[in-house]
Amino acid sequence: MRKAQSEYIGFIIAIVIIALVIIPLFYILSNYSVPSAKKLDYAQVLKNQINGGGILIFFNSTFPETSSALNSNLIVLKGSTNYTLAGVYYMKNGVIYNITSNVKPFVFSNGIVTILNKNLPQPLIYNFTLPNYVWNYSVILQINGYNVTVFAQVYPNETAFTS
Repeated sequence: MRKAQSEYIGFIIAIVIIALVIIPLFYILSNYSVPSAKKLDYAQVLKNQINGGGILIFFNSTFPETSSALNSNLIVLKGSTNYTLAGVYYMKNGVIYNITSNVKPFVFSNGIVTILNKNLPQPLIYNFTLPNYVWNYSVILQINGYNVTVFAQVYPNETAFTS
């Protein structure tokens, strides 16, 4: 009889432990997935990709001594088809000028530069020519990705960054 009572008391204690500890603990732990349900800030994700992440663009700038179309250009060191260069602007004396129509993608192939006859926007798998007159000015890049647009600034002979 005493064994049956002790088993019954043990069963009641187990039920109490389950009801008071394990079930609330399950609800607390199952609530940790809530942050993944929050809407992601894709603009911040894209900014982080430009600031040393998955996108690395270098503004190669040289003095325009010759009539070469490649005196100043954007070299895409790390790029992806997930990101698109949609616009290019430069800043001169505090005024921003749109030079998007003057920018063309180009590729290196067997040591030969081939300028593609395409207009922006283009995916960040190409390098891009820039007009010779922007060689000494900061350039602003309009980059699209994740259905958002971010503007990145790049100074001559430096890599792009966002602020």
